[in-house]
Amino acid sequence: MKISKTSKIGIVLVLSFMVLVWGINFLKGRDIFRTEKVYIARYKNVAGLEPSTIVQLNGLKIGYVREVYFAEDLSGDLIVKIAVFNKFPLPLGTVAEIASNDLLGSKIVKLNLGKSSKFYQHNDTIKSKIESDIKSQVAEQIAPIKAKAERLIVSLDSIVSGVTLLLNSETRQSISKSVEQISVTMENLAKISGDLSVVVNDQQHNLSASIVNLKEMTDQFNNDSKALGKIINNFSTISDSINPAEIKSTLHHLDKSVAGFETLLTNINEAKGSLGMMIKDSTLYNQLAESSNNLNQLLIDLKKNPHRYLKVSAFDFGKEVYLAPGPTYKINDGVNFKVFLFSSTVKIPRESSIFQGITKVSEELSGSKYLYFAGEDKSYDKIRIVLNNVQLSFPQASLKAYLNKEEISVKKALKICSK
Repeated sequence: MKISKTSKIGIVLVLSFMVLVWGINFLKGRDIFRTEKVYIARYKNVAGLEPSTIVQLNGLKIGYVREVYFAEDLSGDLIVKIAVFNKFPLPLGTVAEIASNDLLGSKIVKLNLGKSSKFYQHNDTIKSKIESDIKSQVAEQIAPIKAKAERLIVSLDSIVSGVTLLLNSETRQSISKSVEQISVTMENLAKISGDLSVVVNDQQHNLSASIVNLKEMTDQFNNDSKALGKIINNFSTISDSINPAEIKSTLHHLDKSVAGFETLLTNINEAKGSLGMMIKDSTLYNQLAESSNNLNQLLIDLKKNPHRYLKVSAFDFGKEVYLAPGPTYKINDGVNFKVFLFSSTVKIPRESSIFQGITKVSEELSGSKYLYFAGEDKSYDKIRIVLNNVQLSFPQASLKAYLNKEEISVKKALKICSK
């Protein structure tokens, strides 16, 4: 069968037209030789989505966007027809999400499968979603940082304003003076450190000698501890050699002695015997005290005025020596006598060994000095007894007299008391 030339031209034109249609669809991403299922998605904004955009499922191309147009209800929504040529069915709940394919902002449609056991049919409407682009994501991330930065700038501005108000001329002068004082202090510390270094260098020999002496004392203590150990051993030997019978006899005699001593104390307490009378009866004590006082006054007056009592001559004419009795002084309520020990520029504790066992010590502050007294009394005779006892330890002790708490001379006080 012979084909005419016209038929050949017609066949070529038909084939060319078919190739053209196929090529145009191929360029649009369509394959006219495949069966397709079309699904519809409705969007408020397609973010630049265009026909022939790839549709992917888990990163695999399974279709393309066939058409994008406005909804017929004039709501402004966009209708996107999605053609899926893969035989994979879409469960109910599947979402068509418009997402960015690369950093340049090209778009694709990603299908996020639902979990239903039922499936969408051809031309069914599926759920839609728009993924935030990179710009929006960056804006969302930067927005909190921007807010914090703005608050930080406001805080810094407040701080700078406060520092500006604080650092006025007077404050700057005060800070400058403080820095100068710190500098002077550091210089003083440097001088003190240098002086201390000099002192340590000068006293290095003494320190070395002190350490050597301390070592010698330690060695001596070790030797003494050995000797002490020997003494303890000797004492142990002596204690072992003591006869228990002798100890018992000694304790028996000691018990008798204690019993006798208790009897003696009982007799003294009951004023039996001379010693008991002396302790219980204050008359004898007063007489002895008065006699001691008279004797003391006599000795003092004898030292001061020996010519009253003794007359020394190269010849003995048989003259007698007479002792003049001392004057008597009355007690005046306004006059007070004190035994003065010494004065000090520093305060001395009452229990100090300086007072040599004197218990009744009083302290008075006079100006910048501390005055120490060993007793006080309104009776001149009694205070003289106290003075005599104190002079055994403090020969420099003296009497001070006070009239209504104001110091007067002892001579004036005795005149007042003799009236």
